[in-house]
Amino acid sequence: MAIKDYASYTAQELALDESFQQWVLRPEGGSRFWEQWRMVHPEKQADIQLAITLVRGIGFKSYTLDTAQQDRLWETLWEHIGEEEQHSSIKITATTKYTGYKSAWKYAAALLFGVAVSAGWMLLHNPQRAAPMQTLALRTAYGEKKDFYLPDSTMVTMNANTRLLYTATDTGRREVWLDGEAYFKVKHAQGQRPFSVHTYDNVSVAVLGTAFNINSMGKQVQVVLEEGNVRLDLGEASSNNNHELYLRPGEMLTYNKADGQYAKATVLTATYIAWKKGRLEMDNYNLADAAVFMEQVFGQHLVVSDKNLLLRKISGSMPIVYNADTMLMQLGKIFKVKVGRSGDDVWINGK
Repeated sequence: MAIKDYASYTAQELALDESFQQWVLRPEGGSRFWEQWRMVHPEKQADIQLAITLVRGIGFKSYTLDTAQQDRLWETLWEHIGEEEQHSSIKITATTKYTGYKSAWKYAAALLFGVAVSAGWMLLHNPQRAAPMQTLALRTAYGEKKDFYLPDSTMVTMNANTRLLYTATDTGRREVWLDGEAYFKVKHAQGQRPFSVHTYDNVSVAVLGTAFNINSMGKQVQVVLEEGNVRLDLGEASSNNNHELYLRPGEMLTYNKADGQYAKATVLTATYIAWKKGRLEMDNYNLADAAVFMEQVFGQHLVVSDKNLLLRKISGSMPIVYNADTMLMQLGKIFKVKVGRSGDDVWINGK
């Protein structure tokens, strides 16, 4: 191990260190260095605990970037770290560049680690936007829902299987990074900056005093506006072919991650935010929709023996019980199908 002055490291810098990450994530095979180091540096305990939270909270998987991607990311990082963020009016921005990146949470081991990937990804896709210097991570497990308030008093409800990065203190930079689904009730006071939500699928939302839902699970990003007005800019920021449109209450933007195509529609907002109150609203809801729901919220893979069963539709409302077996039993009853388990798979058969 190279000699480093770890005593001068911040919590974020510790979280970026590869040997520190290995010690946190794989303690059984890790070096004794960090155990000994923390014993002789009691003054660093607060930083160590925060760094551990950052590393564990994000839960990265390894992925190798090719040489060109590494060079591009490093160039962008060095060019823009420390630059002042440029804010614009209320808007949603979506770009089609680098659509091969499915989720920044998955690209840590080969190049950057911990919160550096979050900063690097946003800098690569949005060169004018610098990531927060003090960042914390929250996550919900499968079958878990969580409510909390950000430092600026914005209320957030996170659905299951969701991760959120946010600034640890109210520094005036009102930004979060979302992977999953969350509902935001943004508080606005005179003189505050716009509140920004960034997904890792080329969509960003900047608002003032607005209530909206974002779902980046699956193959699309959906933004549903409940209150306020939002302007959307779709396309490359430097392009002359930008598309501008507006979301008003009761409207939804659907953005395709694969090809950057989008569509706007008028929807019943309550259907898309009912999960926040523990309800599943179903309007011509088919078994295929239920399979996606169980995969995203509970991590349950449904195997349907007869594909025609996927076309069965129902309409109505039912409570979301955050227990996979209970939800499967309820869905089996309303769709009139048999539900059984085989290993990690859930089998669906007709009655």
